[in-house]
Amino acid sequence: MESSLIALLAQPGYQPLKQHELASALHVKTRARAELRALLRRLEREGRIVCLRKNRWALPDAGRFIAARISALPNGGAIAASDEDPSREFFIGRAHLGGALHGDRVLIETIRRRGRGRDEYDREEARVVRVTERPNRRIAGVLLRNRYYWYVVPEHPRIQENVHITGARNGVELTERHHVTVELEPWSGPNQGLRGEVIEDLGDDRDPGLAVRILLRNRQLSVEFESDVEAAARAARAVVTEEDLRGRDDCRALLTFTIDPEDARDFDDAISLTQVDEGWEVGVHIADVSHFVPIGSPVDREAARRGNSVYLTGSFVPMLPPYLTSDVCSLKPHCDRLTYSVWITVDREGRALRHRVAPAAIHSRCRLDYDQVQRHFDQPSATTVPKAVREPLAAMWDLARLLRARRMEAGALDLSMPEVKCILDARGKPIAVRRQTAVEAYHLVEEFMLLANVAVAERIAARRMPALYRIHEEPSPDQWEAMSAALAQLGIRRPVRNRRDINRICADVAGTPPEYIINLAILRNLKRALYSDRLAEHFGLGFPRYTHFTSPIRRYPDLIVHRLLKAAEAKARMPYRHDDVRRLAAHCSETERNADEAEQESLRQKCIEFYAERLNAGDIGPHDAIVTGVLPRGLLVELVESLQRGLIPINDLGDDHFVILADEGLILGRHSHRRFRIGDLLRVELCRVDERKQRIDFALADEHAARSDARERRRQRIK
Repeated sequence: MESSLIALLAQPGYQPLKQHELASALHVKTRARAELRALLRRLEREGRIVCLRKNRWALPDAGRFIAARISALPNGGAIAASDEDPSREFFIGRAHLGGALHGDRVLIETIRRRGRGRDEYDREEARVVRVTERPNRRIAGVLLRNRYYWYVVPEHPRIQENVHITGARNGVELTERHHVTVELEPWSGPNQGLRGEVIEDLGDDRDPGLAVRILLRNRQLSVEFESDVEAAARAARAVVTEEDLRGRDDCRALLTFTIDPEDARDFDDAISLTQVDEGWEVGVHIADVSHFVPIGSPVDREAARRGNSVYLTGSFVPMLPPYLTSDVCSLKPHCDRLTYSVWITVDREGRALRHRVAPAAIHSRCRLDYDQVQRHFDQPSATTVPKAVREPLAAMWDLARLLRARRMEAGALDLSMPEVKCILDARGKPIAVRRQTAVEAYHLVEEFMLLANVAVAERIAARRMPALYRIHEEPSPDQWEAMSAALAQLGIRRPVRNRRDINRICADVAGTPPEYIINLAILRNLKRALYSDRLAEHFGLGFPRYTHFTSPIRRYPDLIVHRLLKAAEAKARMPYRHDDVRRLAAHCSETERNADEAEQESLRQKCIEFYAERLNAGDIGPHDAIVTGVLPRGLLVELVESLQRGLIPINDLGDDHFVILADEGLILGRHSHRRFRIGDLLRVELCRVDERKQRIDFALADEHAARSDARERRRQRIK
């Protein structure tokens, strides 16, 4: 039916027909018309056909209509990424959204003119013609009412339009000022407001865990699994039997161990190192999830839908049921576990000579964490690392440094970007915010995982088979230009045109105060890495072939790669077609983006909660901060100790008239000639914290103290 339909729509002189007219033209019988209707909707979602005015169907005009996905911006506009080429992006102004929401799949029409400034992201502009799919139909918000009807104010950072409530389901009683989940009605036209039904009462502001529940609902995430999925997962055996070992390399006598974050929920990779004549044989042993999760099973369908695990601050949304995530598949110490392993022979100069892959079984000797390994490197005399693994750990670190140096020499980007961790107490309250440490320990594991991922990518690229790659495209000409402009604001006026230019700049500023802000300016103007069925270079890593293989417990793309490689090695029928891989690559890129945004939002919530407590306790600072942006309303700054972002309002910069020179990244005091530039280090104090809007305002420490003194003097005079 699909091929007949496309052939009909492609005929010369075809005039757009309605659904029943298409059914007649294709001689579709009455009982098959539901199949035709589903086919039309699927092809529309994929952007292969369009529904025009009066519900008439046609092929899209390749030069006019583009299938895309909407990503809303804080200012009310949006960016639309083309389905066919995700690196091709369009700016959509608020007036041209046509009722589309963040995450919607849409059909857009190009307006074919450039943006007029940085706020419009300097991309080609477009307008939404039609919303073809609304995958995120549930949002959370505050339930309110006026004289005529109930409505919900969304608590989603990317949705600014209120929802008209048409009713309630599941026995929910409408209670004003309660937080609720709303299921939206399908898109019905560009000028129709949002409407929906309340399906869940999340409670009021006093309920513990409310913020996490709101975040989960807005991101379409669920910690729980359906009963059939849990039952299917429980059918897997946790104990390795002789039958399981058949056809596997028995590596249980090999010294293997894991290194993960201290609070890791699962252990999907173990490492080993053996000296050979040429140098070393690196073993990377990955949990064999494909052995326990058959394609098409209830567990597999749910894992594919989720796409990945999500690691929120204080909460965890697994891709697989906990029984598999934390027990059966997890490479726990002192347990026999099934793996899909890669062995890479590396010479003494760090060159990979050859590799092999095979199903295996291992017995991990111990579980190490990054901080523990870092302390071992920094203070060997006070180590807690078991004696049996100290010698191989030292050899691994020597090899990891060699591999990293070689990778940097080959042109990989060396962007040093710190990460932040929020420490919670037993009740989930934030008690500290600090930068992540254990850099060397993390690099050790990273280099071995990169080595395995490249080996697998080379293996699947050498065969004519469906394949899934992790790609990162080079910046566009506009991005190179924007990167040069951002660096010029920081005093770096040399041209930036390739990886070598970037690394030269990073090397020059390494270890200096502006290192972070310069690396941030570069990072903001790079494309986002994504999954693809086509082979392309990974720009950031400098690899011509790269994939994700090492985390199948928490990433569905890795599970796909395991299945493809296993089939290829066994010369069996491929488990996926090219179209299947293309569809799954796009889906997993979307779920990854959603997970990243959810994790960042979760961390931001807890950090703001932490600073709200500090402010209430009178602990306002001062703190060291770096200026990261210039806005008409003030200076954007980030605290050096925690990377917490906030604003110094223009009125809090002092008694002066300030001129904002946004293009130069500068604010200038007209009378005092005081200058504030992107990259400047300042001393700031907490001024205001708005937990609902997730905003923090800072004040300059000297100005804040001066104003406090002035207020105190006025109070004394009044007394």
